[in-house]
Amino acid sequence: MRPMNSTYIVFLLFFSLSSCIIEPEFRIPELVNLEPEEGATSDMGTAINAFKQADTDIFTFDTDAAVIIGAYVISSDETGNFYKTLIVQDSPENPLNGLEIKIDMRSYYNKYNLGRKILLRLSGLSIQEVNGKYVVGYLSGNSLVDIPESLLDHFIIRSLETAEIVPNSISLEMISPSLINTFVTVDKVQFLKVDQGKSFASEPYDKYNGERIIEQCDNLAKSFLFTSSYADFSTNPLPEDRFRMMAVLTRDSYSGEITFILNSPDDIEFVDQKRCDPVFFECPLLPERDIKDVLYYENFERLGNTKDIEKIGWENINVNFGNARFRKRSKNENTFLQISAYDSKEYVMEVWLIGPAIDLDGSENEFLTFETRSTFEEGSLLTCWFSKDYIENVKNANWQQLDVEISVGSRDGSNEIFLNSGAVQLDCLEGKIRLAFRYLGSDPGASTTYDLDNIVIRGENSLQ
Repeated sequence: MRPMNSTYIVFLLFFSLSSCIIEPEFRIPELVNLEPEEGATSDMGTAINAFKQADTDIFTFDTDAAVIIGAYVISSDETGNFYKTLIVQDSPENPLNGLEIKIDMRSYYNKYNLGRKILLRLSGLSIQEVNGKYVVGYLSGNSLVDIPESLLDHFIIRSLETAEIVPNSISLEMISPSLINTFVTVDKVQFLKVDQGKSFASEPYDKYNGERIIEQCDNLAKSFLFTSSYADFSTNPLPEDRFRMMAVLTRDSYSGEITFILNSPDDIEFVDQKRCDPVFFECPLLPERDIKDVLYYENFERLGNTKDIEKIGWENINVNFGNARFRKRSKNENTFLQISAYDSKEYVMEVWLIGPAIDLDGSENEFLTFETRSTFEEGSLLTCWFSKDYIENVKNANWQQLDVEISVGSRDGSNEIFLNSGAVQLDCLEGKIRLAFRYLGSDPGASTTYDLDNIVIRGENSLQ
């Protein structure tokens, strides 16, 4: 037998010993600190101001200048409600500015998780204002496109820090441009009663997004919640009770509407499940009778212009001192009043049209009717009320809402049909009352247009 080579023997011995070593479980390597040594060289507000001062549609940051800003991630695509859109703000709490970053990456939550601090290298990127929000991306030709995934590590540097994002507590009337692309929480809101039973975004008319109106309980101010039809929870039924929610506040890139977007349905919290739907004043129903006496009638045909509304005894009040009011309009030889928040630039537009005092002591079996027509439908924004103690201040009077039919029209301007309110019983009321129509809309936001005409109170005149 030929003797074995000593080197070969050593090799076999080493191999046999190493094969007995138990391999440890695989561990995810710790994150290496890739932050540039100089850190942030500027801030988000300064970067936005540079774009504003450039006075151009798209501003590109100089590639030779080291423009690096710190930011915190407030959006997550884990549930599919965001797509290639990374929303960041300049501080984990009480932010002053927010940005939308276009990135060519899916499931980015695995890398840029909620609360992750990033350093955004703006040098070589471009910024644009899109319907009131600031968007950062890669310039291709004359438009912004997603930052290619192969370049993300150069432009978006992931820090070691993950902060707790503390949402700004707001009410709907507090919304301002400075809150766009920031993380907020809003309390005591609910979906409309007419939307009960609907899903977040899987109705037949939901092509890409589900657009649902939320209303605030204390004043029924309204806003939008957008949900992607591709979100994991798009088929979930809308909550029927009132709730508190945390969401990204942003603006739709196409319509410009201010809207909330959820990271997850878990960001909806039920604290007090009692809804805050209006309580209607109702008189006991009377048998139908052929009542012909007209106690009050207004068809607005006497109006020469909008200012004449006051001359015929109606008050036209914008509660928040804005310029929007009911306006005199005419079409097809018919004069009526029109109201809309569109282009008003009032995020909470509350306007009251208050009629003259009407004395019901000299009559009985009274009832009210009127006609409405709605177009550019974005939710029910018009309601009908009465007061027995209104003098000068809308907020100081006691108002009771009447249960009436209000037109629900088309999403465009094609609706030509006025809808009758139905007969609203007033016979249980005595003395003088003031009828009122309240419009509560927003721009940008829910801005349904309404036409109002032919307000009639009929009854049996007992003084004849």
